[in-house]
Amino acid sequence: MSNVPDIPGPAKEPANKFTPDAQERMTRLRTMAAEFPDEVDPKPLTPAELRLARSTSAAALENAAVLVEAAPAVGDAVAADPVELRDAIAFELAYGGVRDEARVLARRIDLAIARRKLKAAKAARGLYRVAKGVVTVDAGDSVRPHVTEMKQALRGRRRKKPAAAPVPVAAKQ
Repeated sequence: MSNVPDIPGPAKEPANKFTPDAQERMTRLRTMAAEFPDEVDPKPLTPAELRLARSTSAAALENAAVLVEAAPAVGDAVAADPVELRDAIAFELAYGGVRDEARVLARRIDLAIARRKLKAAKAARGLYRVAKGVVTVDAGDSVRPHVTEMKQALRGRRRKKPAAAPVPVAAKQ
C-alpha cells in the first residue's frame, strides 16, 4: 500500500479553515434538496400563482373536495379531483414543518455569520479610528496609504439621487 495521493501535484489547501466544513454542509443540503419529493422538471411559478397558492387555506381545499364529492357535475366542469385536493392538503401539512425548520436554520446561519462578522467589524473600525490619529504625526507616513484604503472600504455605498425628470411644457394652441 502506498501513501502517494491519487491526484498528481501538490495537495490543495482550503481557502480558509471553515471552507471544508461549509462545503460538506452544502453538499448535504444539496443532497436533501435533490431527494425532495417535487416534480421532476417543475415550471417556475409566477408571482400571481404563488400568491394564489399561499392565500388558499387547507380548509378551503377541503371544502372544495367535499363540494366535488357532493356535486360531481360541478367538479367535472373545472376538472377538480377530490383526491388531488386532499393530497395537496396532506403535502402541505407534512412538509410545512420541514419548510419552517429550514427557515429557522437559514436564520440561525445568518445570525452566526453576523455575530462573527460584528466582532471583526468592531475591531476593524476601532483600528481605523486609532490609525486616523496616527497618520497626523510624522511617524504615521508609513500607514497613510492603508488608512486611505480603509476609509474607502468603510465608506458605505450611497445611493445616488435619481435625476429629476424634466417637466414637459404644455404647447400653446
